[in-house]
Amino acid sequence: MSSKVYFIKASIGEGERAVSEKARTLFRAGGFRKCFKKNDFTAVKVHVGEETNNTYIKAPCLKGLVEELVALKTKPFITDTSTLYTGRRHNAIDHTVLATQRGFSVEGLGIPFIPPDGLFGTAEAAVPIEGELDKEVMIAADIVRCQSILSVAHFTGHCATCVGATIKTLGMGCSSRKGKMRQHAALKPHVKKGKCTRCGECRRHCPADAITLDDVQAHIDQDKCIGCAECVAVCRFDAVAYDWQQENEILQKSVAEHALGALRGKEGRAVFFNFVMSVTKDCDCFARANMPKMVEDIGILASTDPVAVDKAAIDLVESRGGRGVPKLIGNAKLDWHTQIEHAVRIGLGCADYELVEVE
Repeated sequence: MSSKVYFIKASIGEGERAVSEKARTLFRAGGFRKCFKKNDFTAVKVHVGEETNNTYIKAPCLKGLVEELVALKTKPFITDTSTLYTGRRHNAIDHTVLATQRGFSVEGLGIPFIPPDGLFGTAEAAVPIEGELDKEVMIAADIVRCQSILSVAHFTGHCATCVGATIKTLGMGCSSRKGKMRQHAALKPHVKKGKCTRCGECRRHCPADAITLDDVQAHIDQDKCIGCAECVAVCRFDAVAYDWQQENEILQKSVAEHALGALRGKEGRAVFFNFVMSVTKDCDCFARANMPKMVEDIGILASTDPVAVDKAAIDLVESRGGRGVPKLIGNAKLDWHTQIEHAVRIGLGCADYELVEVE
């Protein structure tokens, strides 16, 4: 059986208000009101864009969707988790300031920005799943606690998963720091030479007693390290590094399994939007302005099926671009099929869809 994916043509060039109203139209056309109930704590999952990035989906584009949730008397909050890498989204304080500056706030959207994983990205809950790689995944605590989710993904290329859309927004974007580390678990962290100040914070917070200090810097025992990411969370000097290169299929499978965990207990209580506009070759985590695009703006997709909405977006982008996404982003070694196929296999959703165009 196929899943319905609702589609409306839209372009950033129409203006943020027009995009907002088109997203609202899609919300109503899809009958998505039924997924949200009065007094729900509803997570509106977004990406506020890394500092200096200017191709992310801007806050005013989401105004209509937020107003729909408020009208339903839910308790919506804008949310996103902390990153493993050092930047403006590395902890809740810096992340919230950046989000506020960009209008993802009470002043901009009428609802607050609340990171769901605590100050350092370590507020989490273990969620049991039936996965191929994991039987338990670590999800941001307040993603687990909230009653419903409105996921807003910006469809882009991605340097590791080939595409970044709803599955990645849920899997990586709703995981705690430990969950993210599990997805990037091929290699363990190490301390950069010349960066460590020997403050000892990492050693004090290491749950595995894997860190020692000598006269020069801290050292991480790779045999003891459990990949929990506490050291990167508490280091204020960008002294802890990871090698982000990982076997691509394992990463994509792990992202899909964490997405399954993020949605556990919210069956029928989640809606997924893909904004297929400003379709850049790299994701919004890159702190670069005016990143090159794969294709011109296509529109907005929405569904209650996270796999179907991603597959529909991929098909539209490849049709518009006349080539597969790997070639469009300039990395033929990548392949998006694994995350879609694995997501179907573990029961996250269906890859077969009916595209319903909305005027």
